[in-house]
Amino acid sequence: MSLTTQQLQNIIIDTGVVYVNYGESDEKLLGPCKGGNSFLVEQEFKDVEYDGRRGKTKGLRRIINENASLKVRLMDLSQDNIKLALAGAKIDTMTSAVTNGSRIILDSDYLKNIALVGTTAGGASKVITLYNVLSDNGLAMEMIDKDELAVELNFSAHYDPTNLESPIYRIEEITV
Repeated sequence: MSLTTQQLQNIIIDTGVVYVNYGESDEKLLGPCKGGNSFLVEQEFKDVEYDGRRGKTKGLRRIINENASLKVRLMDLSQDNIKLALAGAKIDTMTSAVTNGSRIILDSDYLKNIALVGTTAGGASKVITLYNVLSDNGLAMEMIDKDELAVELNFSAHYDPTNLESPIYRIEEITV
């Protein structure tokens, strides 16, 4: 079997660019990243048990849990981005200091979406979008001599409680 030209054109190159609220009026580039970005969908399956079952059976498996996340290694540590990294955090309007807030996560703390936009070798854009997003892995900063700081943020998609059937992620290809 040999490779086709189309298969080569579908290869995604480089690390991609991360946008907050992609396609919305308040869309913004998150900032420079270092060390790549990772998208993950985790699915938990339930196999329907029945007498005589020999193993996994087509038509008798259900997805009972599905989560999507985007791991970003962000270098832009503006106060807004630090707040973004810490669920429920607040920014003091007088000093611009980020504080831990009240430990309550408000609906306004969730991003509408976050998107990782990559480019294929053929010039198309692959856009991975997560919806109702919150960074939920805390914040760790390690400053190292002769290196630049990059913090790892894990953005998790959340289901909309008013419409549990709405997607938590979308992967699309946009040709220009």
